[in-house]
Amino acid sequence: MPTNISTPKVIQDEIAIRSYVEGLLQVTKLLPHPSKVLKNICNTIEVFETTLKQPDVAAVSRRYRDGVKKLDWDVSRVTQRGERASFIKSVCRDMNLNCIIPAALSARDFGFTILEATWEKFGSYSVITDLVEKPREWFRFNYANELLLITRNKPEGVLVNEVYPRKFIVVQHEASYKNPYGNGLLDEAYWYSKGLAANFEYHLSFLEDDGRDHWMGWVPPGSTNDYKDKVELALRQLRNAAVAVIEEGTRIEKNENKGRTSTSNSYETFKKSCRSTLNVLWLGSDLSTSVTGSGAYASSKTGMDITDDAIESGKELPENALNQAIKWMDEVNNFPGDTSEEVAFYLYKAPKSDKEQAEIDQIYGTVTGRKPSPQLLAKRGYEEGDFEDPAISQAPVQTFESGYNMQPLFNAVEGLKKKY
Repeated sequence: MPTNISTPKVIQDEIAIRSYVEGLLQVTKLLPHPSKVLKNICNTIEVFETTLKQPDVAAVSRRYRDGVKKLDWDVSRVTQRGERASFIKSVCRDMNLNCIIPAALSARDFGFTILEATWEKFGSYSVITDLVEKPREWFRFNYANELLLITRNKPEGVLVNEVYPRKFIVVQHEASYKNPYGNGLLDEAYWYSKGLAANFEYHLSFLEDDGRDHWMGWVPPGSTNDYKDKVELALRQLRNAAVAVIEEGTRIEKNENKGRTSTSNSYETFKKSCRSTLNVLWLGSDLSTSVTGSGAYASSKTGMDITDDAIESGKELPENALNQAIKWMDEVNNFPGDTSEEVAFYLYKAPKSDKEQAEIDQIYGTVTGRKPSPQLLAKRGYEEGDFEDPAISQAPVQTFESGYNMQPLFNAVEGLKKKY
C-alpha cells in the first residue's frame, strides 16, 4: 500500500459549486426559477396564485392546511418543562399561530415562502411577536443559493442575511442545492387546474365528437367550394336540429357512433380524474373521498391514514420556521432557566377518541405511578366540578402533564397501534 497519501489543505472547503463548475458566473447573478410552467419568477408566482384560486385546487389545499392547523402544539417534548421552556411557550402563545402555520405551509404549494420576523422589546428581553408572510416575487436566490431582496434601488438584489440578519426566515419544500426555490405542488397541478377551470360548454364541445353520431356528405364531382360549404352547413343543421335543405344529387349518410358513452359522462370522468390527481398530490391518497361500495370503509380508513402521513410530513414546515425564530431569540437574549434545557416547538395530533386517550393515560399512570394533573384535565375539556372530590389523602399525589418525560407515553401509543 502507498505510504505517501496527500490530503487537501482545507478539507472543509466546498468544491462542487456553480462558479467553479459552470464557468465565470457572478455570485450576485440571479438564479432562474426552475419551474416547469414558466421560467420567469414573477409570471410564475402570478400563475400559481391564480391556480390556487381554482375551486378544486383551493378546496384540497385548504383541506390540507386545516388538517395541520387543528393539530395541538407544545414546547419541549421529552424533558420536564422548566423555566426556560415555560418562558418560550408563553412567547409562542402570544403569537398569531393561526396565521403563521398556514403561511409556512404555503411553501408546500409554491415551493418556498418568506416570513419576516417582527421584534419587540419586553423588559430586558427582545422577542419575536409575529412572523408575517411576504410576497415571493420580491425575493430571489443567487448562484450561491443566498436569499436576495429585490428593491427599487438595487434590482440585482440585497443579500438578506448580511444586511438584515435575524429578520427573514426562508421556508422551503423539498429544496435542494440545484433548486433552492423548492418543489411547489402548484407547479405539478397547473395543467389539471387549467382543465378544471374551463366551463362545461367548452368540455362538451371538446368531447362531443367522441360521443355522438357522425354525418357524411357526398357532392357531385366539380362542385364549387361555395356549394361544399352549403352542404357542410346543412350537415351541421342535421346534426343539431335534424332539419336541413339539400339540393338533389347530394347524398347524405349518418354513421351511428355505437358503444360510446355520452359527452356528459365523459366530462364527469374527466373531472373526476383531475380531482383525483389533485387529492393524491396534496393528501397522498384519493381513497378517503372516492371509494364506494364493498370494502369502502377499510379503503377510506387506509386513505385517511395516508393523509395523516402527509400531514405529519408537512407539519415540519411551520415547526422549522418557529424553531428558527426560537433559536434567534435564544441567541440575542439571556433567558431564565438552565441553558441545557431542550426548547423546541412541535405539533402533534391529539388522540382520536376519549376511550383511546383514557387508555393512554391509564397506561402512563401505571408506568410512572402518577395521575393526570388539573391542567391536563383542562386540556381534555373538563371543567372544575365535573367530578366529585374524592376523600382527601394525607400523602402528596404526583401528577403529570404532556410536557413531562413523554417517552413512556410514546411507548404506550405504539402498544395501542398494535392493538388496533
